[in-house]
Amino acid sequence: MIVLLEGVVILRTPLSCVLEVHGVGYEVFVPLTATLPPIGGTVKLWIHAVYREDSQSLYGFNGTEERDFFKLVVEKVSGIGPKMALAMLSKFRLAELGHAIATKDPSPLTSIPGIGKKTAEKIILELSDKVGNWGKNSAANGILSGVRGDAVLGLIALGYKKSEAEAMVQRAMQETPDATVEQLIRRAITVPL
Repeated sequence: MIVLLEGVVILRTPLSCVLEVHGVGYEVFVPLTATLPPIGGTVKLWIHAVYREDSQSLYGFNGTEERDFFKLVVEKVSGIGPKMALAMLSKFRLAELGHAIATKDPSPLTSIPGIGKKTAEKIILELSDKVGNWGKNSAANGILSGVRGDAVLGLIALGYKKSEAEAMVQRAMQETPDATVEQLIRRAITVPL
């Protein structure tokens, strides 16, 4: 089973990319929020493979938490397939989805095309005890959403303390205010405090 791919991006669309890994091209579906380099750049994506009788699809994510959330939605919520789960992660960051589910607030979920009130309530019912910590932790810790918040979460995932990660991202944002999440993380790691 494929769980991780690292390769060169040879084709990009908003919701997919083709990665060349040792001469083999893999089509990988990604959420709009995925951070991908320009064509010719190298990226590492955590993969969830979906095997059906008539197809095989790969879904890629920048981190394991997004991949695990996607997997939970697809496997635990009946009636929600990979395309709908990808739409959820394309519209909202993981922390925002986790917060909506943890607080049992269906309104953000119903703003996603194809998800009505009943489906949103089903998602909350099935996942509230499984993903609640993602939403509660990000809200309780005061981590911001958006590029800055994602960069802080990325550094925490790499083992930095929250206060350390916030200081590193703040410094990196002063130097490159329009940076992407990936650029902020790289800059934060390479410049000493």
